[in-house]
Order: sequence, then C-alpha cells, then structure tokens
Amino acid sequence: MLLKIERRVPVNPYIKRQKWRLREHVSVRILVKYAALTLAGFLLFRAGQAHALAERGYEALGGEVFALFLPVLYWMVSRVVRDALDTRGGNGHKPV
Repeated sequence: MLLKIERRVPVNPYIKRQKWRLREHVSVRILVKYAALTLAGFLLFRAGQAHALAERGYEALGGEVFALFLPVLYWMVSRVVRDALDTRGGNGHKPV
C-alpha cells in the first residue's frame, strides 16, 4: 500500500493584510455622481425649507426632508430598473 505525502506551503499567520482601498473598488465617476446627487439633495432641501417657512410662517420639517435621501432613492430606483430590464431582455448586465 502506497501513501502519498504532500507538503503544503507554510502559512505565516503574522503576514500583514493588504489595505483595502476605496479607489480600487469604486470608480471616480460613481463617486462624483453620488457627490453631485448629495449636493443637489442638500440644495433642494434648503430651498424647500425656505419655501415652507415662507408659506407656514414657522419652522418645521415636512416633506422637504426627503430631498436629503436623493442619493439613496436614486440608487434604489436605478437597481429596480436595471433588474427589471435584465429579467425582461437580458441586456448583458451582470448582477452585482
């Protein structure tokens, strides 16, 4: 009876892991797009807040606060549309 003995490459548990860098995983174009959406949401919020103050006569938060969620809403709607198009036609997008 023959036994085959294999040697593994030794693993050093003290090896420092490579740093995770955002720029290697997310493109600059995506960062700029969401930064612009965040800025637009903030500006829309401030404009809505000023308009609501003029109309109400007192400071309160109402529907204008949803302008702050513009980047999140954009991301959610774009994912839903992309998934719907993928299931309907299979246009080549890979699920993320």
